[in-house]
Amino acid sequence: MPICANPKTRRVKVAVGQNRVILVLRNYTAAEYIRFMNDRYEFKRKGMIEDHSMQSRLRFVDDLLVGLEAESAEGNPDTVTYVHPITGAEETLTPQVENWKRYVNPSWKIAAAVELEVESVAVENSALKN
Repeated sequence: MPICANPKTRRVKVAVGQNRVILVLRNYTAAEYIRFMNDRYEFKRKGMIEDHSMQSRLRFVDDLLVGLEAESAEGNPDTVTYVHPITGAEETLTPQVENWKRYVNPSWKIAAAVELEVESVAVENSALKN
């Protein structure tokens, strides 16, 4: 099976109990990824380091997020819902909802960013071994 070097989107699955939420992310550029990696830590005077990794991960995924899907424990399509702030009704969360990204659980975004980081480290380690 061929491996696409620049897919239009990638789907990152995040476990939510027995189910999975799928964050649909657009492909990112090298410059975006480098900025994300560099923004994780700030080096201060006297060797002090400030950890901004969580904020950096949230920003990176927010910039890339184009869709949201879900699947049940059995692998069947499912939906993600949110509670509407005005009506209090539980509704399906889609990109058509105004400011929809703010309703996406931040821990899902962080998990997706970490998954992208793990992929990158795996590729780099493989290249180093060869």
